Amino acid sequence: MKREASRSSRSSSSTGILSRVISAVSGRSEEEGDEKATDLLKSEHDEVRALFKQFEKASDGATAAKKRTIDTISRMLEVHAEMEEKVFYPACQNLDDEDAQRIVAESKEEHQIVKRLIKELEPLSGSDERFTAKATVLKESVDHHAGEEESDLFPVAESELGDDRLRELGRRWRR
Repeated sequence: MKREASRSSRSSSSTGILSRVISAVSGRSEEEGDEKATDLLKSEHDEVRALFKQFEKASDGATAAKKRTIDTISRMLEVHAEMEEKVFYPACQNLDDEDAQRIVAESKEEHQIVKRLIKELEPLSGSDERFTAKATVLKESVDHHAGEEESDLFPVAESELGDDRLRELGRRWRR
């Protein structure tokens, strides 16, 4: 009985723990709430890019460290994708710009590719010959995805949605 209660309390607090972990990794306070969604997304993109650089710099013999880094990246990407899909993309789906609508549709498909790669990486050890290859494909997919959002979608969202709406989305992002 106590074990079930303990498991239940752990699972109900796991979202809060992950939020605190991401806040600690990013150096941001959970109480910060006046950032625009586009700024938060860009910051998270930068955090993941930095972790990929850490992965690339690790020596070939540091397979356990590489695995831990990819596991961290995977957890961050899963949360990031969920929040984009639930908060940011719905706000962008009705933008007047056709390119922005195309990017939102493509981004959802790119998320599916990233999720599949994460699932394929999960059971692999850092020493598996496929591990580094799949991690590299993950990095390239994320780089493309983030770059397109930052250069093509974010400027349109900032122009059409405005600062107040983007701050409101940013607050929803932090919840």
